[in-house]
Amino acid sequence: MLNSPYNRPWRRVFLALAAAAALSYGWYAYRMAPSGGTTMGLIYGVIGLVLILFLLFYAVRKRWHRCVYGKTEIWLNGHLYLGLLALLLVYFHAGFRFHELSGALAALLLTVVTISGVAGAVLYALLPRRLTEVESNAAPEDVAKEMNQLAERIYAMGRTKSQAFREVCQGLLEENAPAGWLGWRILFSQQGGSGASAGFRRLVEKVRTVPVSEQQEMQRVM
Repeated sequence: MLNSPYNRPWRRVFLALAAAAALSYGWYAYRMAPSGGTTMGLIYGVIGLVLILFLLFYAVRKRWHRCVYGKTEIWLNGHLYLGLLALLLVYFHAGFRFHELSGALAALLLTVVTISGVAGAVLYALLPRRLTEVESNAAPEDVAKEMNQLAERIYAMGRTKSQAFREVCQGLLEENAPAGWLGWRILFSQQGGSGASAGFRRLVEKVRTVPVSEQQEMQRVM
């Protein structure tokens, strides 16, 4: 996501504005004690408020499917960087000092919202790569029905075969049964849902022990 064509312009804009704001704050703090009641403090506060109000529109834009004012991805990147800039300006507005509980709590909540937004953007970029490998357009009940039918066919094919053949069939059914927290395990696994598990590799080794006369049928099962 950081290398996308929509991200780079917003990143440059953020770095330029953040640098300008930091330089102005340094000059301001050198001349007087920063406070929300000074002219510079009010300027930081007003700009931060305008940015926050603008950022709220993103919730509308991502549900406004017929909107012609830019792609959603452009708005997402702008939302991310302008949100960071707004947080910075709010702290500049207060001079990094909060004398009242309400102000400190508001700043804390804004910080939490900003950090959670950045984390959400990272997951937004990470999740599709990890989960689209197992994504399907079929309804969950249709997938469950198809899996049950396949399981019944595999069980029927192995019922009259050798012990090794039946063990492979049973292992396949157990290996492919959905487990709890499957989506999270796919997301955080090193292989990202691709690659054979240790259990599946053991099944492949077991296939070699199936009698030659049943190998063709074994291929159908696999």
